[in-house]
Amino acid sequence: MKKIIKSLFLILLVLMITACSMIGSDGAKSSESPDSAISAIPSTPSTNKNEALETPSPLHKPPSVWEFQSGEIQGDIRNIYYSTDHNALLLADKLYLYNLVTGHVTSEAPREAFNQQMIWAIKGGYVAVGVKVTTGNNRNGWLTTGSEIAFDAVFYDHQLNRQSVFDFNILLKKDEHILSLKSFAFSNDGTQAAYATNTGLYLYNFNTKKKTTVVDLQVGDIATRSGIVAFEQIGFTNEDRTLAFKAKSLDIPPVDGKPSFDTGGTVNVDGSELFNRIFDNYTCKELTTYNHQLLLAEDFTIPSGRLLVMDIPGGKTKLLTLTEKGESGFVTGSDNGRYLATTLANNDKTGWKIRVYDTDTGKLQVEQYLSNGGESRYMANDPIVRVFDDERTYIVLLGATQPDIKPKIIIGKF
Repeated sequence: MKKIIKSLFLILLVLMITACSMIGSDGAKSSESPDSAISAIPSTPSTNKNEALETPSPLHKPPSVWEFQSGEIQGDIRNIYYSTDHNALLLADKLYLYNLVTGHVTSEAPREAFNQQMIWAIKGGYVAVGVKVTTGNNRNGWLTTGSEIAFDAVFYDHQLNRQSVFDFNILLKKDEHILSLKSFAFSNDGTQAAYATNTGLYLYNFNTKKKTTVVDLQVGDIATRSGIVAFEQIGFTNEDRTLAFKAKSLDIPPVDGKPSFDTGGTVNVDGSELFNRIFDNYTCKELTTYNHQLLLAEDFTIPSGRLLVMDIPGGKTKLLTLTEKGESGFVTGSDNGRYLATTLANNDKTGWKIRVYDTDTGKLQVEQYLSNGGESRYMANDPIVRVFDDERTYIVLLGATQPDIKPKIIIGKF
């Protein structure tokens, strides 16, 4: 029975990773002109109160926007990651370090053979954690128990020179699994990694090569772990002294027939002061962590048009009210947390509304409408958005996960 459960888990995990994996860079070229994708949000209000657009004020008038082009980058850009010192990391056929001020590539590295990856900027450079899936197949094409999933961390210096590789699978026990890349987090100095598995939340020190348990999910009494049954997303906060998390939890004591529910909270890296919280009339689904605040975006299937911000330390919360109800489930934090961005398809599915807000005040800074130019495939997945605080710049990547269209990248200043 255990072998069957393990096989089913692996099949589910492989399917999840394969479905979300980074698409190759051989998409067809788009024939539309650059200008056709860019225009200001129309100021005419909708007749639907919940979907009405705020009339642009002088503060957030249509920004300076242009379509990104660079002959220094090979292949289509498929993802964007935050960096430091006025740079961004662009993933195409290679990994590029792109300077936002000069508009030029300063370094590059070969692209790793990952199905998916996430990249963190750390004190000594960067660390990329990726997943590789090796699938086994029978004659009918179904996945078999021969499928293997590997999580590796690749460390780079500031010039993207490869320094070392770490295999996280060596830390896993039999029948222990890491569900996704959101189960990882790295300290600012890069010396420690936090990771969550089906058995608990752990810390690994790369200097001492020691693994410690932060929260043990195998403890029989769930009250000792505040009802938590699974960690879904984690991140360092409070100057790396604390881990924030988005979790699934049960009532204490458990109620027969009642399923697990979404919670969020914090725990010190030594396992002390575990706080697991639910919020009145608010369901948190996506976590973004910074040193002194957390963003907890709500469930996009039941949006209320609000965003919960939690101060760290202390746990004081506030709710920001966004312009439209539907955008509160699609929130991206900026590189340092000063701003946040939202995305929302317009009612007739002909384009995307991009808005940038001040995280402290909730004040709208800029709004932009990006037409799909008549290409409906740009509406299949939400755009990737990155906001850079010091440069007051946002980058929007359309069509990055669509294999049959050429991605489009837009840069805006506000």
